[in-house]
Amino acid sequence: MGVNMDPLQKQMLDDVFDAFSMLSNGAIVSMMHVQGNTTRWSPAGVELIGLSGEYIENGSMDWADYLHPDDRKRYYEVMAPLISGERHSYDLAYRVRTKSGEYMNFRAVGAVLRDEQGNSSLIGGLLINQGLTEMTDPVTVLPNANAFNKDLGDLIGSNDPFYALQVGTGHFNDINNIHGYSFGNRVLQEMAWLIQDTVKSRGKVYRIKEATFAVLFVKSVSRDQAAAIYDHIRYLFQRGIMVNGVKNILSANGGLISGFGGMNSDSDASYICSCLNYAYEESMQRSHGDLVDFNGSINYEGTASLDLISRIRDCIINDCEGFRLEYDPVIGVENEELKGAEASIFWEDEKHGRVSPDDFIPLLERDLIFEELGDFILENALKDSVKLMTYDPGFLLCVNVYRIQLDSDYFIENLLKLLSETGFPSGQLSLKFSSDCRFIGIDRMRKIIEKLHEHKIIVIIDDFGSGTDSIGFLKSEPVDAVSLSRRFAEGITDNERDFKITDSLIKMAAACVDHINMKGVDSAEILERAKQLNLTTMQGKYFSEKLTSDDFIEKYYSEQRK
Repeated sequence: MGVNMDPLQKQMLDDVFDAFSMLSNGAIVSMMHVQGNTTRWSPAGVELIGLSGEYIENGSMDWADYLHPDDRKRYYEVMAPLISGERHSYDLAYRVRTKSGEYMNFRAVGAVLRDEQGNSSLIGGLLINQGLTEMTDPVTVLPNANAFNKDLGDLIGSNDPFYALQVGTGHFNDINNIHGYSFGNRVLQEMAWLIQDTVKSRGKVYRIKEATFAVLFVKSVSRDQAAAIYDHIRYLFQRGIMVNGVKNILSANGGLISGFGGMNSDSDASYICSCLNYAYEESMQRSHGDLVDFNGSINYEGTASLDLISRIRDCIINDCEGFRLEYDPVIGVENEELKGAEASIFWEDEKHGRVSPDDFIPLLERDLIFEELGDFILENALKDSVKLMTYDPGFLLCVNVYRIQLDSDYFIENLLKLLSETGFPSGQLSLKFSSDCRFIGIDRMRKIIEKLHEHKIIVIIDDFGSGTDSIGFLKSEPVDAVSLSRRFAEGITDNERDFKITDSLIKMAAACVDHINMKGVDSAEILERAKQLNLTTMQGKYFSEKLTSDDFIEKYYSEQRK
């Protein structure tokens, strides 16, 4: 069919389309020129899906009509912000009706290219047939995350010891933003070659996400040898990777985990991947790229930690079995009166006993399964707080939220639904953002906070002062309150220098927010010193241990119950 669009627009569309086609590795390419009102499709897509031609006017067909009805809502939710410029990329799975009338599973990945005015100009990428390429990464042609999970699963429970290494680089989006996605894909391909050349036949290399790779070592490679391989990869990254005459200096991050014969039969690849990713994130965020060995990095050693996380994950899947909420009273500084409470979660079973959230949340908060636990916490905290409001109509509830929850496009929608269903007033809800939330993009975080503010929901920075990131977060985002890291309370009674530092930090925060909370007020001595600071509220064992909702009512509202 003829193309009724400006020749320059068509040239741009064709040039970018051809670049994507070179890297498609058999995937279908689609590329929409927004102003030119035209989308170009790969011939393979035209034939498979039964489209009218390679060039299609955007108004002449609705791609959603080719999708399974259950998948259309998600498609529209992603497409609208792509066109408006609110989103920069997409990665979603849906079912597409082919020419034969059957539905096939596809994964759509791509990005937005903008014009000089910052408007969305081209939107497009790859449509990957999951049935054909579900085990292969289309950019590097390495085995992908699906293949890694399968191979890892095959090893679990066997008698073969193994090591899994996760290695990658941060801030890779900077390369894409400066040089373009075609250039970025070339860098990824060079990274893949470099890692493979270093590992050689000693292990199998996978690309598992973005600029992150995994290596499985079996039998002949020791822990020290795996660590040495990582150190060499890190050295080569720092020397720089040449692409089109440009040297790309890359930082490296690495996590390592070991598995041995005799692991529990209920172990699976998902939770081992979560633990491996935890070690990788620790390397990136706290260890300056040094290799972090999961098996020595937490309170539980070796397979005991794997057994714990496996059991907890199973319980989350099984309707959050064994999880319970407790409430830490929040006390006003001025009159030491009850203002509300912060919800916290714990888990227990017969084998492991009571397990603190500090021992499992750091390992699970980057795991997709955590969304289910996060919803459980929110729903039950709101239900409990509605009961508490019958005794105290002004009761304020604080709930912790984590990065993986905020990364979900449905978080605010689900939150508002829970508020409506439980009847808890949104203006009396505070959300305490964990430290990981600071790594969400500034623009996206600001939009999330603005949406929460539309419903008068209060936003708090948790563990404020535990690094420069929290101060940068306060500077860049319109938050309402901060909650100081517990370590500040621990030092203000023993060390005058610590007291002055805490006082200065509070004064700095007070210039930006109206409410400042201190955790860890566990003694009368800490309380007296805390009252000399410009605080709004306090929490700690001096006032109360954490309480179930029934015990909370008994402690604070027993007179009203009579």
